[in-house]
Amino acid sequence: MRLALAGALAMAVAQGIGRFAYTALLPATQLGLGFDDATGGALASANLLGYLAGALAGRALATTSYRRGAVRAALASVVLSTAALTLTTSPWGWAALRVLAGTGGGIIFVLVSAAALEPRRGAAPRPGLLYSGVGFGIALTGTTAALLPVPAWQVAWLALAVIGALLTIPAFFSVPAPSSAPGRLTSPSVHPETRPPAAGAPPFSLTRLYVAYFLEALGYIVSGTFTVLAIRRTPGLEYLAPWAWTLAGLAAIPSALFWSALGRRASVRGALVAAHLTQAAGMALPLLSDSAAAALLGAVFFGGTFIGIATLTMSAAAVITPVRFGRTVGTLTVVYGIGQVIGPAAAGAISNRVGSPGPAVLGAAAAVAIGGALLAWPSRSSARA
Repeated sequence: MRLALAGALAMAVAQGIGRFAYTALLPATQLGLGFDDATGGALASANLLGYLAGALAGRALATTSYRRGAVRAALASVVLSTAALTLTTSPWGWAALRVLAGTGGGIIFVLVSAAALEPRRGAAPRPGLLYSGVGFGIALTGTTAALLPVPAWQVAWLALAVIGALLTIPAFFSVPAPSSAPGRLTSPSVHPETRPPAAGAPPFSLTRLYVAYFLEALGYIVSGTFTVLAIRRTPGLEYLAPWAWTLAGLAAIPSALFWSALGRRASVRGALVAAHLTQAAGMALPLLSDSAAAALLGAVFFGGTFIGIATLTMSAAAVITPVRFGRTVGTLTVVYGIGQVIGPAAAGAISNRVGSPGPAVLGAAAAVAIGGALLAWPSRSSARA
C-alpha cells in the first residue's frame, strides 16, 4: 500500500504535471507568449517524443541497480523543467524543456510501474491505486488552471512545479531496488490482476490491435492537447474549460479498475470496443454542441476511457500472444508512442490553417472510432508478432 501510494504520487508528477499540465495551461500560455496553434501542437509532440525516449530508456533500466537513481533523477527533471518554463519565451527553449519533462515522465512511468507491480512475498500489487495517480495529477492541473487568473501563466507553472516537488518526496525515498524474486513481470505496463483470463481463441488479430492502438494514440492525444483550448474558444463556456479538464482527471482515477472489471465480466473485445466508442463520443461532444452539459459529459467520457483502453489493450495482447507477451508490449509501446508524437503536431498545423482546433479534434475522434470498428469483429486466426 505504501509503495503504491508513493507510486501514485509519482504518476501524478510524471503524467499530470510533466505531460498533461500543458493541456490545462495551453490557453493561458498561448495568450502570454503568443504561440500559435501550430507551435502549440509541435511543443506537445516534443514532450511526447521525450516521453517515448524515456519509456524505452526505462525498459532498459527496469531490472538494473540504477533503477532507484534513475527515478530520482527523472522526478527532479520533471519538476525543474516545469519551473524553468517561466524563464524563457523562446519556442525552442520551450521545446527543449518539454522534451526533458517528457523524458523524465516516461522513465518514471516505466520504472515506478516496475517497482510497484513486481511480485513480492506477502504483498499484493495494487495497479488500480498506482494508476489512479494519473487521474489525480490531471485533476490537480485542471484545478490549478481554474483557480489562477489566465494572464498568470507563469504563476501557474511555478505553482505546479512546487506542488510537484512536494509530491515527489514519498517516491524519492520509497522506490526499492529490483526484486530478485522469480516470476518478475515481463512488462511493467500491466499486472496480471488487471488482465481478464487469457482463455479461448484470440479475440482479433495482433495486426488489428497494433493499428487500433496507433489510432487511439493518434486520436486521444489530440483531444488531450487541444480540448481545453477548444472549449475555451466556445462563446459562453470560457470559464468551464479548466474545470472540464479537472473532471476528466477525476473520471480517470477509477477507470483502469472499471474497464478491467468489465473485460472480465463480458470480454476483452467487447470492453475494448465499448471504450473506443465511448472515448470517440466524448471527444466529439464538445464540438457538436456548445452546451455546458456536452463539454462536461465529453470530459467524463474522455477521462474515463484513455487509461482503460491502455489496460484492455495489454489484456488483449496477453490473450493473443501469452508466450511472447513482453515482445508484443514492447511493440505496442513504440506504436503508441509514434501515434502520440504525430497527433499534436498534425492537429496544430490543421488548427492553424482553419483557425480552430475543432476540425482536428473531430478528425481525431473519428480515428479512435475507426480503431474501435477494427476491433469489433474477431479474427479467425491469431496474428504472428
